[in-house]
Amino acid sequence: MADRLEYSRTFRPYAVALVIAASACSSGGPAVDGLPAVEPRLGPAPVAEPTAADSALAAAKPAPKATTRPRPAPRPRIRWADSTVLERSVTARLGHRPLAAVLARRTRRPEVAERAALAVIRESRKVHLSPSLLAAVLLIENRALDTAAVSSQGAVGLMQVMPIHAGSYGCANTELRELDTNICHGARLLRLYVVRSPSLRVALRRYNGCVRGTVTPRCARYPARVLATAASVRRELLARAAEDGVIVPALATRGVAD
Repeated sequence: MADRLEYSRTFRPYAVALVIAASACSSGGPAVDGLPAVEPRLGPAPVAEPTAADSALAAAKPAPKATTRPRPAPRPRIRWADSTVLERSVTARLGHRPLAAVLARRTRRPEVAERAALAVIRESRKVHLSPSLLAAVLLIENRALDTAAVSSQGAVGLMQVMPIHAGSYGCANTELRELDTNICHGARLLRLYVVRSPSLRVALRRYNGCVRGTVTPRCARYPARVLATAASVRRELLARAAEDGVIVPALATRGVAD
């Protein structure tokens, strides 16, 4: 019994000290009996609501500029047109003059070029072939525009027509050395071959007498030469029309085989 009383007397001061220290920790009060003080935990600071002056100041500040990339310039739209259609339009408005200038530049014979261009334009409308195609056949067959030229095979004139065809296609004359008569026969003979052949290249070979390659040497190259010359003549013709303001120079063209 005496031991229990002694134990309770010894334990009581320590219990009292623990109670006081716990209350000090919870209340954040001063240190008790040499124990360090504990700082109280603070919550988030209250946010002050904006006043009217703050709102006016914020409104007065310029808004930040948005950084936008410049848009690329739009690509020009190219309008395509069939060059043969443009050629017909040019010859309908300007007649034979552009073609005469092209032939004169290539042959250095302006007087003959003028008459030949007039005949080519006239016959092309009758047989429904492009003037550049007829002019190309003429330039390949007789670049010098010699109306009296006769080949080793007997072909005569500007478009090198064989005498066997004279008077067969409704032309007014049979004299193949005459310029208009020769172009009339040559244009209508080529038209006949175009109608009877599966392609323009075959028609050109037949016009050149290239059946088996024995009549005319290297005749297999003839269609390619004629078509290349026709394309060149057409480009020059359209370029001259553009200089005269008849067509738009920037208008892109696509050549189509006649």
